[in-house]
Amino acid sequence: MPVEVVELSLQEPDAAQAVLTDLYRSERPLAFSGVRGAFACELRSATAGGLAADRLRFTAGMRCTVAPLSDLVVASPVSGGCRYVAGRDEVTTRPGVVFRCPTGEPFMNEWDDVDVGIVRLPLEVVERVAEERLGASPVDVRFDGMSPVSEPMRRTWLGLMRFVHQQMADPGSGLGEPLVAAQLAELVAAAALAAFPNTTMTSGDLPGAGAVAPAVVRRAVAFVDAHASLPITVTDIARAAGVGPRALQLAFARHLGLSPMAYVRRVRLECAHRELQAADPTSGDTVAAIAARWGFAKPDRFAAAYRAAYGVPPSHTLRT
Repeated sequence: MPVEVVELSLQEPDAAQAVLTDLYRSERPLAFSGVRGAFACELRSATAGGLAADRLRFTAGMRCTVAPLSDLVVASPVSGGCRYVAGRDEVTTRPGVVFRCPTGEPFMNEWDDVDVGIVRLPLEVVERVAEERLGASPVDVRFDGMSPVSEPMRRTWLGLMRFVHQQMADPGSGLGEPLVAAQLAELVAAAALAAFPNTTMTSGDLPGAGAVAPAVVRRAVAFVDAHASLPITVTDIARAAGVGPRALQLAFARHLGLSPMAYVRRVRLECAHRELQAADPTSGDTVAAIAARWGFAKPDRFAAAYRAAYGVPPSHTLRT
């Protein structure tokens, strides 16, 4: 599925309110007030697998009241600035400042002639990644602040936002492949959990999972083998095996000596190998396209992993 791109130029506040309410999955309609100057809203939104990269520009100054959002929304002005207020928390932004729009509570923002870069992702993805990687219960995952926890995290997020926007605009990025898009979405979710204050940073150590029978691993392996072409997650595999994500990870480490997703990557490498064997380069089949189809977005990394597993470069297999 290709990256979906929407470009709109809106000249009426009511139209912009309706579009942005839907785009940002607000619980109630956005409300503009105090519009100053000639109104125009320019929007470009690119989406792949739930992950989105937006550029949003307003020519007029105004105030906007926003109901609780259902997405993680992280933004940084390209030009101009904004002021965000949520409860007693307030952030004033300018180019180079990174901030997370509040979730779970309404907020107000105001600006004059602003151009903003945005990355957004469904909160469900962030909650799942928190459960899989940190052992946190999804219902207990809450973000507490709008600003990154440190200057290095601010720089990290600026770089990540640039990367996501570049990948969305690059036809050769591989984001049209569901497996590649899912991997980037998980990277963004993990980066948000590391950068913005949230409950996983202050929760105590979670209990271990105890002993897990080998049959659990066999069920998990069978599920992966049958569904490797889909963007499956640790949560999906654990559900199929009848255990929680933490128990699954411990079981894989104990019985196979690797993580569930490392096993998924190994199976996908085998699938790519079989596809290379059956492919015909004279019909337009390429190593890069086959690799991307199996979730390997970086051809050089795929080539290194392939050579380590099969002793030859993937191009050799494709040609023979």
